[in-house]
Amino acid sequence: MSLRTLLRREKKEPIHLLKKRHNYFPQRFMWRGKEHTVYTVERVWTQLKRKGAWHCFRVHCQSGTYDLFQDTHLNTWYLASEIH
Repeated sequence: MSLRTLLRREKKEPIHLLKKRHNYFPQRFMWRGKEHTVYTVERVWTQLKRKGAWHCFRVHCQSGTYDLFQDTHLNTWYLASEIH
């Protein structure tokens, strides 16, 4: 499923990235006032856009599995969906 489909299906929510692993992979983030630690990155992909790109990550935390993405043009992070 493409990120575009995910973003149409569910509302994206901003997150605050607290720490990266290897200066690229999300390691800890804050969402809805709660800190989440990433245990594994299950999938990584990039979507090229007119202005920059979106780096996309499917991550597994103790609290669940999430699709996160970074808008490289704006340098902002979002949670695109929570996988159930």
